[in-house]
Amino acid sequence: MQLDSAFAAAIRELASDNDHPSPVFGSPSQLSIGGVVELACIRSVCPSWLRTQLDQWAKSCPVLDKAILCYESGKLPSTVDMWASRGLEFFPIRGQNWAADRNYHPFESRFRKAAKEAGFGNKADGLTGALFEMADNVAQHSGSNCSCPAPGLIGYYVCDGHVAFAIGDLGRGVLASLKENPAWTALPNSKAALMAVITNYASRRPHGGEGEGFKEVFRSLTNLNGMVELRSHDGRVKVVQVPAGREAAPQFIGALPGLQLSVNCSLKGPPGERLFSG
Repeated sequence: MQLDSAFAAAIRELASDNDHPSPVFGSPSQLSIGGVVELACIRSVCPSWLRTQLDQWAKSCPVLDKAILCYESGKLPSTVDMWASRGLEFFPIRGQNWAADRNYHPFESRFRKAAKEAGFGNKADGLTGALFEMADNVAQHSGSNCSCPAPGLIGYYVCDGHVAFAIGDLGRGVLASLKENPAWTALPNSKAALMAVITNYASRRPHGGEGEGFKEVFRSLTNLNGMVELRSHDGRVKVVQVPAGREAAPQFIGALPGLQLSVNCSLKGPPGERLFSG
């Protein structure tokens, strides 16, 4: 079984429908970082039968277990060889000043080094900036005010020619955030809110101009076969780089709180998620 973003979307449907039958799944053998981060975040709002299923998976899947522990308890990465690159790890987002934690700079440095070693060269700097911008969105937008953001989770996976990272939270979501701005009060649902963020760089700040975070993401993915996927409440949008620019495919999904985002880019092959063993 593959625990990728498509399967995580199916889990959302089950989690948001209390009348749905309770299927039994085998343990995942292949994972994507987007799928892992999303399940780690939404586990706590799943019905009990589905939480039990996720916990069973975590017992046989150390990567999922580590992600859940990092998100729910705020467990920080190991400090052993803290400046050496790592191909896969997680970091908790806690509070408004989360990036001031003395453990974040080494984490960011490890990501940058891993991306450079994977062949991305100077483009690793742009990807590192994009990761920070997306993670800081949790602190800036997930709570009713900046001083009380929801907890969040960062995860990344890097291998030869491929970089992926994902960020998730269970905060108020994109629609509620954007409606603080009078320009976006007419947005009808979370799918439309996600499209406004992607196509218009919509921001909750009435006088703050366009949102810079997603601009940074799309700049960093130029010529890198990029794919971005966002899920918030009942909305899901997948954005893929094509020769003419970007194509966005919006849809409705099972409604769960917060925002979960994954970014994939590759030096080889078409846009898509890279799977790994867990």
